Amino acid sequence: MSSEQPKKIKLNDGSFMPLLGLGTFHLKVASSNRSREIIEEAIDAGYRHLDTAVTYGSEVDLGKAVRSKIQQGIIQRQDLFIVNKLWCKYFAPEDIPVCLDKSLSDMQLDYLDLYLVHFPVGLQKVSEELFPMKDGKTLTTDFDYVDVWKGMEALKATGKVKSIGVSNFSVSQLERLLSVAKVPPVVNQVELHPYLVQSDLIKYCNSKNIALTAYCPFGSPDKPKEMHRGETDPEKLLEDPVVGKIAAKHKRTPAQVIPPLSKNNTSMVFCMSSNVES
Repeated sequence: MSSEQPKKIKLNDGSFMPLLGLGTFHLKVASSNRSREIIEEAIDAGYRHLDTAVTYGSEVDLGKAVRSKIQQGIIQRQDLFIVNKLWCKYFAPEDIPVCLDKSLSDMQLDYLDLYLVHFPVGLQKVSEELFPMKDGKTLTTDFDYVDVWKGMEALKATGKVKSIGVSNFSVSQLERLLSVAKVPPVVNQVELHPYLVQSDLIKYCNSKNIALTAYCPFGSPDKPKEMHRGETDPEKLLEDPVVGKIAAKHKRTPAQVIPPLSKNNTSMVFCMSSNVES
């Protein structure tokens, strides 16, 4: 990626989001604990859209990288579009602002450009585990994502988050949310790549002016082994022979041709890589 001004998309609340972002899921492990260095390299290379979450383990390093580049005079805070997510253990009304404030403190930021509901299902706060389990089953709650959204709208009113959206929501969940939302979500962040096109979701989000952000656009080759889905897992997407043929035809790398294969009018590519030049 060059250091020229990144292309942006206008969201339904009037704000602008860079089309290409750096995702930081599993970055610390995949990069042998070089996540801060990689984020700094990404900023140097021109990335201005940075994404993290409570579960990624990258909030502190992302904040340090941002502060370092601001202190060096490379960027100003307003140059960046920083995304974080409300984790599912904090769906109780009183916990929603607590989760945000903890993330802002860990990142040493005053505000987020975009805050997403990470998943539409709540998890119980019964331990320090991010994914509480009992007898092999995930411990969920009855908190309704519609009520959670009211808490998100309240956060937006404080100015601590500029825009609000969702992640991993289906068409039916979006329909129900939009029927009561005072502030519609600006983004739905979902897994999207040539192995998982999600045509119906793309069409619906386009019709409602909800930007669709793609995560795992390269099939997440660095995904932890416990998260693999066997033969159906897109781990080897970069090695797919069809992708290879298309790349060779256009004299590009597989990583360069996969984004156009997934792209449509409202989709954005969301890159997670230990090599910012990919």
